[in-house]
Amino acid sequence: MKYFIGVSIPKNYKNKIELLRAEFRFFTTEPHITLVPPPALPDEDDFIKNVIDACKNVEPFEIRLKGLDQFGDRVLYVKVDSPGLIDLHNKIYEILGLQEEKRGYTPHLTLVKQRPGRPVDIDAVKKRAETKLIPAINYTLNSVTVYYQPKEHSIYVPYMEIPLGE
Repeated sequence: MKYFIGVSIPKNYKNKIELLRAEFRFFTTEPHITLVPPPALPDEDDFIKNVIDACKNVEPFEIRLKGLDQFGDRVLYVKVDSPGLIDLHNKIYEILGLQEEKRGYTPHLTLVKQRPGRPVDIDAVKKRAETKLIPAINYTLNSVTVYYQPKEHSIYVPYMEIPLGE
């Protein structure tokens, strides 16, 4: 199975994003902030013990969601400001011995992205997101979530929640 590690967002904000996505018929994995993307992790879940160990030594921390931005004309996202999240990302990469991506880690909350054969009107989504999602929110992160893909080409679903600072 394929896995990735992400962090959840508060339910009320997640619901707003899901409603926005539904309006534009964009259906995918639940809204989250990716900590470790799928290609970086092994296909077996034996890495989880090390992630649990890393999270034990990290106290809950603040995440600030603020404003919209884009990766070119492919991805529309909510900006994430959280030094704690970057530290946690680095700790997990170190404990798992993962190779950092060339472009570095930019924490973000994807709203929509272009996919082959399924174009999305990013400008239209952005206009709606500006009224529905901004101002964004601040919250305290208390756990990370390991997601998995039950079968090839399906969406990722939560596999396990790992608390911080236990």
